[in-house]
Amino acid sequence: MDDTIIPLAAEFTPPSRAEWLEIVEKTLKGAPFEKRLVSKAYDGPALQPLYTADQTMRSPVRALPGDLDRPWDLRTRINHPDPSAANDETMADLVGGAASVLLCIDPSAKDGIAAANEADLAKALDGVLLDLAPVALDAGYLGPQASDWIGALAKGAPQAPLALHMDPLSTLARSGISPGPIESHIVSAATVGVRLSKTYPKASLMLASGQVVHEAGGGDIEELAVMLASALTYAKALNRAGMGLDEAFGKLVLGLAVDGEYFVNLAKIRAARLLFAKLTAACGTEQVAVIEARSSDRMLARYDPWVNLLRLTAAGFSAAAGGADSIILANFTDAIGLASTFARRQARNMQLVLMEESHLGRVADPAGGAWFLESLTDDLARQAWARFQTIEAAGGLISALTSGLIADQVAKTRAEREAAIAKRKDGLVGVSEFPNLKETPVEVLHPDRAALAVSGPSVRLPGPDTQCPALVPYRASAALETLRDRVEALAVRPCVFLATLGSAADYTGRTGFAHNLFAIAGIDSQLGTPEQFADSGAGMAILCSSDSLYAEGGADAAMALKAAGAKQLYLAGRPGDLEASLNAAGVDGFIFAGIDITETLGQVLAFFGA
Repeated sequence: MDDTIIPLAAEFTPPSRAEWLEIVEKTLKGAPFEKRLVSKAYDGPALQPLYTADQTMRSPVRALPGDLDRPWDLRTRINHPDPSAANDETMADLVGGAASVLLCIDPSAKDGIAAANEADLAKALDGVLLDLAPVALDAGYLGPQASDWIGALAKGAPQAPLALHMDPLSTLARSGISPGPIESHIVSAATVGVRLSKTYPKASLMLASGQVVHEAGGGDIEELAVMLASALTYAKALNRAGMGLDEAFGKLVLGLAVDGEYFVNLAKIRAARLLFAKLTAACGTEQVAVIEARSSDRMLARYDPWVNLLRLTAAGFSAAAGGADSIILANFTDAIGLASTFARRQARNMQLVLMEESHLGRVADPAGGAWFLESLTDDLARQAWARFQTIEAAGGLISALTSGLIADQVAKTRAEREAAIAKRKDGLVGVSEFPNLKETPVEVLHPDRAALAVSGPSVRLPGPDTQCPALVPYRASAALETLRDRVEALAVRPCVFLATLGSAADYTGRTGFAHNLFAIAGIDSQLGTPEQFADSGAGMAILCSSDSLYAEGGADAAMALKAAGAKQLYLAGRPGDLEASLNAAGVDGFIFAGIDITETLGQVLAFFGA
């Protein structure tokens, strides 16, 4: 038997890109190729509709993890303000499948465990075997003190793989101020880290993270560049504190955010490995990047929070497929309040399904060889390296933060995001797309944070405070949720009347559009003909039909609705040449794809007194 494999396309001449473009341009009928088929990520590379092998630079393949059954560190975030309750959550997570935990420390009890000393931290870690379950910290400027606390608690386990995660630069960027010079906080963290590393050789010391950029609305390029600049800053600090540069880079963990854009996330994590390899090589050493991926808080919504499960699953998938070493997924109710036991179980189980049922860790590099993802990885890495060089040319990350260089770029990207959401170019399922007016509340916890707050140790260091424009976290859906909050506060939900002309084929598309639009702000709608408006009890009407029927009888229908008592009248669709006549007939405004929904719905809410 002849086992020769004959390619199916062997008899065809491979088409050139020029030939393909010629066919595409005919299909577009004169529309510009760049506008119709090329999209651009925020602060990122252009995304082409087609990639070929000659456009691709092959990225290094990440080796398979040693344990194919547990290919990454499934980490959960513990932030209950009560240390005892935090301990219950810690033990439940570890028993329920988590491999490690991230303890958020905040003596004020606003954003984490109210721990002010070693004893408080001991309560949260009671029963945890620190040599078996890695414990990571998130303590802001309290990082050096908290590291000493956990170091004292782990004395019986010198091989404990602690993740101290000291990161004063992210705290400065987020808050806009440091109590004393930020340089002193970095020196303090490095000094404590070097000292503890002698007792705990497996401990990682510093978290070089770009997530603060992401959460403030920045782009992937800026996030990668800040991550890299932070890594260089911390490696230098550890080196000055007495640690060799090779070891210093090996004590860093890179931190990145992952959201629902799984292709970009996947390429971003791969690009981070390339960038770290290039940075360490430039410093005369070689280290493999260790990456912690945390799900984006920016993408979470308060309304229809069940959709957050889909967003978080996409984030977890991309982090795992991209090769993150540890992954933290938020609870789907985090935008509403402190998570219940049920929500925490869902956060664990999402990763367990991806790990143990989907077997994502059994492929070394799932994106390897995909022309699109290889090209996107390379583009992200190149542009992030150029941005990193800009930061270094400005004097390093501290100077770039205090001068506003980072904040200006983030603000620009955030403004682009907000404009795209306001015009529904970027849809948010459950918020701006398919909002659910009949959703029921989900369970969250309501601890008495003020009663749990304790007086923590001072984090002030001698010298003047460092200040910079704060990279304030935000959520993409917050502006639209504020509109709906105004309606939810009313005793009776407002309702608009969708006045239809013609058959269902004429009006269905626009009634669906109008219903969805007003539901964004929590406003209900009812359907009927103009003749039925008077009996509806509604004060606002929206005329819905086809362009041809608007031309035939739109003005007459508008006058009839006004005569029947419509105090406010909108027309669904672009008016075109009919705008003047429709306005004269009583149409007060027009709703169509591309309008600023925050502005339009704000006017509608004012009409209803919300």
